[in-house]
Amino acid sequence: MTAHTYSAIPAIELKSPSVPAHPLRPVFVTVIALKVAVSVFLLATVSLAPPVAAEGTYMSVASID
Repeated sequence: MTAHTYSAIPAIELKSPSVPAHPLRPVFVTVIALKVAVSVFLLATVSLAPPVAAEGTYMSVASID
């Protein structure tokens, strides 16, 4: 049985990527950015809503004396 040494292993060569970027990548980035923008808008809208937007009839159970 022979022992393997690191000098016997061929060197790893890093080649520059020759594959072009996917043609729909800008569309994907745009969709993700729009999703983030819409979610920020919706969260801001919810956080600015008044604390009680229901009618008084819904509050009758909570105001039992």
